[in-house]
Amino acid sequence: MGMQLTQCLRHKEGTLMRKTKKIMAALLTAAMVIGSLTGCGGGNSATSTNDKGEIAELINAVQPESGEYDPAGAAAYEYFSVQTNCYEGFVSYDKEGKIVPAAADHWDVNDDATEYTFYIRDDEKWSDGSDVTSADFENTMKRALEPDNGSWYVDFLFVVKNAEKCFNGKCDFKDVGIECIDDKTIKFTLEEPCSYFLDLCKLPTYMPSNCKYATDDNKDWDMNPEQNLGNGPYHLSEHVDGDHVSFEKNKYYRDAKSTNVLKITDKFMDDDQAKASAYQTGEINILQGAPSEIAESYEGKDDLSIREVPQTNYILFNINEKPFDDVKVRQAFSLALNRKDIAAVVGTACEPGTSFVGKNYKSKADGKKWGEAQGALLDEDLAKAKELLAEAGYKDGKGLPTITYTYPAMSYEANVAQVLQAQWKKLGVDVKLEAMEYEVYVDERRNGKLQMARMQWYADYNDPTSWLKMYQTGNAQNDVKWSNAKYDKLIQESDKNLDEASRQKQLMEAEKILVSEDTVICPLFSPSNQDLIDPSLTGYYTDGLAYTFFYKTTKK
Repeated sequence: MGMQLTQCLRHKEGTLMRKTKKIMAALLTAAMVIGSLTGCGGGNSATSTNDKGEIAELINAVQPESGEYDPAGAAAYEYFSVQTNCYEGFVSYDKEGKIVPAAADHWDVNDDATEYTFYIRDDEKWSDGSDVTSADFENTMKRALEPDNGSWYVDFLFVVKNAEKCFNGKCDFKDVGIECIDDKTIKFTLEEPCSYFLDLCKLPTYMPSNCKYATDDNKDWDMNPEQNLGNGPYHLSEHVDGDHVSFEKNKYYRDAKSTNVLKITDKFMDDDQAKASAYQTGEINILQGAPSEIAESYEGKDDLSIREVPQTNYILFNINEKPFDDVKVRQAFSLALNRKDIAAVVGTACEPGTSFVGKNYKSKADGKKWGEAQGALLDEDLAKAKELLAEAGYKDGKGLPTITYTYPAMSYEANVAQVLQAQWKKLGVDVKLEAMEYEVYVDERRNGKLQMARMQWYADYNDPTSWLKMYQTGNAQNDVKWSNAKYDKLIQESDKNLDEASRQKQLMEAEKILVSEDTVICPLFSPSNQDLIDPSLTGYYTDGLAYTFFYKTTKK
């Protein structure tokens, strides 16, 4: 989810409680806008229903897209809305985050947990009425293993026998441990046991893509409503670049009788105040990841829903260029931060970031929150930070090259950036702030052109490795190409460890290397999700990872 584009739920601008005059001015402006909106009487009106009680359309505001809708490719931020609405994998999550059957009605696992056989439902159909087959699932995986397709999630196929070798050109796809036994049966043979393989089956690379249209020769199929077929509650019905994407009911969906919303539209919007106005006026019915100052104006009203989510917002250091090629500099910049103040700027539904794995992630071993079990990996220690900076040869910041902190051009990001700038000033360092349009920011970061980049990661699947695998050697999402043999070994050993308690210890040790020892990343804060949803709506639900499904929505 998520994914770093996003992966997946946005947590917007915070209420400013102190700091610089610029921040206060920005907040005052926003507050004036909010006041004028909420003063209009509040409330939102959902679209009309027909004589069957079906809702004609729900409209959601989402971040502008920046990638593909192809599950085998470089998934766009918006891809995850496409997946939630249009695609159905072998399994899904229930409201408690437990694995439940989806496109496969059952599966078998051999005694040593190295073979998984999925049985696809007989009534699993594409939105054109054709059968969903094992070959459609295989099609996505085969294309993801072709490096030219640039899959951001290909690494999660590497638990399958010979998948990594295939990706690196060392064997053919026929040697990969994926076998279509018949049209409705597919078998996976793994390199070794993987305790979270069923969770991986929720990822893009394990989703089906229709063999008729999703081919290497047909590059634009994923944005074409006639060709991007769905096997979920909806199918892609319209895509207007830069404006919106719409999904219409898939009448062939196996549970189509439960689909009560005939159309869902995601409008691409990046201006927080415009989103607030659109929600207030009824232009949109749903605002997920509402800016804190806007969400707080709805406190006590039925519109507002606040939920803990497993997400971490953090800084990624470019370890390949000075001065952040020196671990002491990275540690100094991290230790100089007061994360309580940073979280306060984001808003009341936010906690200081103390780990990379989302601190609200609930452990499979004991059900405890990860942040409580792991503890703070880096506390504020300005004196120690100054000492480390001096040891690196930059006493009181002298001799440092120009340092730039880059973030997506969103107002709450600017607030956070200015607080970071002020805190690093206490370290003796003048940091330049740079806001970039989201798509440009992503490209620059992935090409290694940013010194310090603001990142966020929201769990794509229910396991700590959703975060930690990102920084294994060679991972497609390891933008700074960090490599640590001990870290890699711990992750690899944890993959085949079926004892959750000892596995958690391995993963926590790996996380300490990433955050405390090598300090490749710097956790900032862990937000809760603040949604504004038309209070006349009911029946939608959220899975264990906080992805919200609206197809069963009704009016009260």
